Amino acid sequence: MRILIVGAGIAGLTLAALLKQRGIKSEIIERQPDFAHSGYMLGLYPLGSKVLYGLNLMQHFLEATTAGDTYVMCSGDGSVIQELAFHQLFTNYGPYRCCSRKALIETLMNGCEGLTIKFNTTIQTLNQFNAKVHAILTDGTQGEYDLVVGADGMHSSVRKLIFTPKDYQYYDTGWGGWVWWSNDEKLNENEIREFWGAGKFFGIYPIKDKFGVIAAGPSPKKEAKLYPGRAEDIIRRFPELHSLYPNIFSQIPADEDESFFYWPLSDVRSTHWYKDRIVLLGDAAAGFLPTAGIGASMAMESAAVLAEELSRTDTTYLHWALSLYQKRRQQRVEKTQSDSRQLAKYMFVESKFWANLRNKLLKYYSLKSMAKEIDKSFQEPI
Repeated sequence: MRILIVGAGIAGLTLAALLKQRGIKSEIIERQPDFAHSGYMLGLYPLGSKVLYGLNLMQHFLEATTAGDTYVMCSGDGSVIQELAFHQLFTNYGPYRCCSRKALIETLMNGCEGLTIKFNTTIQTLNQFNAKVHAILTDGTQGEYDLVVGADGMHSSVRKLIFTPKDYQYYDTGWGGWVWWSNDEKLNENEIREFWGAGKFFGIYPIKDKFGVIAAGPSPKKEAKLYPGRAEDIIRRFPELHSLYPNIFSQIPADEDESFFYWPLSDVRSTHWYKDRIVLLGDAAAGFLPTAGIGASMAMESAAVLAEELSRTDTTYLHWALSLYQKRRQQRVEKTQSDSRQLAKYMFVESKFWANLRNKLLKYYSLKSMAKEIDKSFQEPI
């Protein structure tokens, strides 16, 4: 079976590594020039990381990441609402780890040895005929494949080529945030700390040897682009936190630094996950808001299911395998995506009155309640 994977992100590399383990080699293309700018921080639940056991990559992953042991929820002025022993939620399932996207990609690359990744390349055209997919790439090369996997993210080129805009819908919270790195030594290396304010949100997330920071709020159009004075704007929005964490704010990148990343807080959902011999995976099928930090875990879980179905078929019965993949994954993924959207409605509140009421009520949200919800999702078959 000749397979082309479009996108060398978490979903694409997980699938490639799992297929390689089963003796199925794939070709991978990636629109970026390299992995130098591979995104910022993420959390990985046991739902996703357990895939690494079978790839013999778990130890590598643990060494490249840090434990997210404690979650501290604060109000916008920095006062603590509640502190949760996050690690206790997962004692029956595996570790919850915090890492950079780059660290996870480097871990997965260890499972893709021998596979070629063609960078600076994506799909130009896709045509299906005679039980094959004819692909023309942006570098001018072309080939015929039994299967093309669109693992090329939230704004998937593959999805745009095979479906019309009415077949997928974007969901926009109306918020966005600037993201940067900090190495403030005063921060706890195993602590996630979030600040839920009125018309603003601030998060500090540990990874190995540093922290990822996001400063978010309602997003006027100009915010999505580079503009002078961004650091001053952020400090003006978060004066109390600037006083509490001067080192973090002093490390806001310069205006001309292109790594100073703006994150539009939106997602996407595709009605269909495959068409003939072209299938969507990860964010291309259903992208996630970062509110629950579960997008990477869902992508890896979906990759494991797709690899399993592909390993139990040949090219003759590929449609059946893809149908089973969608049936096994779509409902679970969309339910989790909806949960992330619901959480965003609680997190991203502009009214001071409602934000204050929310924060008062959150004082009574117990670890036991959270554990119950997590147990429910972890017990569901995939």
